[in-house]
Amino acid sequence: MKEILILDCENYDTILSSLKEIFSTSENDISSFLKSLDLNEIWENSQKEKYADEYLFEEFLKGFKLDKSKIIRAHWFHNTRVLKGSGFKEGILPSTLAIKRLETLIDEIVKKLKIRKNENSLRECSVIQNKLTSKTNQGPWAFLIREFAFEKTVGIHDYLKSPELIEDIIHFKYPENYDLIFREFQNSTIKCIIKFKTEFEFHPKRLLYVINYLYNKVNDEKMDWRSNANFSNNGKIISPKMILKIEYLEK
Repeated sequence: MKEILILDCENYDTILSSLKEIFSTSENDISSFLKSLDLNEIWENSQKEKYADEYLFEEFLKGFKLDKSKIIRAHWFHNTRVLKGSGFKEGILPSTLAIKRLETLIDEIVKKLKIRKNENSLRECSVIQNKLTSKTNQGPWAFLIREFAFEKTVGIHDYLKSPELIEDIIHFKYPENYDLIFREFQNSTIKCIIKFKTEFEFHPKRLLYVINYLYNKVNDEKMDWRSNANFSNNGKIISPKMILKIEYLEK
C-alpha cells in the first residue's frame, strides 16, 4: 500500500513541514532555496512560453526530488461569514442547498430594517441561476492555503467579507438599499474558516501554487491568483465527518 502524505497549508510552518515530507528534505533547505532564486532572472532566461511561476516550479524540482510513489491528500479551507453559533451539523452545503437559507437571512435583515420585502423570485436572476445550474460552480468552494484569504489579492473575492451569493441576492432584490442591507449583514455575522479533509488525491503538479506562495512569502513579493489552489466539491455536501476544525474570527 502506498504511503499517504498530508499537505496541510494552515500556516507557513505547516506548509514547510508538509513539503519536507513530500520532498524528503528539510524546512530550512526549502526556504533557503526559494530565497536564493530570482524569479525575474528565471523569467528573462526562459523562452517565455509559460507563466513565470511554472518556470519557478521547474527550478524547484531541479533542486528537490518529488517521490511519485507516495499519495498526497490535502486539507482545505472554506471561508465564509455565518451567524454566531453556526455549528455546520449538516456539513458544508453547496449553493443549491444554501441559497434558500441565505435568502431567508436577507429577508430577516430587511424586516429588521423595515424595508419593504421584494417578492421577486431568484429564478429571474441570471447571475444566480448560472451559479446554481453548473455543478462546478455550486461548490462548496475552498482555498488550499489558509493565509491566502488575508492577502487581499487583486481579482480574488473576499469570502470572509461575504459569500458571493449574499451580494448577488442583495444586488438583485434590493439594489437601492444595497449598502444598508450589506452593512447589517456584516454586523449580524462573523468571519468563519472551516478546515476539512477529502479522500481525493492531490495532483503533484498543483504543488506549483504552494511553491509560488512560499516564494512570494519569503521574498516579500505580492501574491497573485496563482499563489493558491481552489477546490470545489461539485455540488455535493462536505459531510460533518470530514470537517477538522471550525474557526470563528472576531476581527
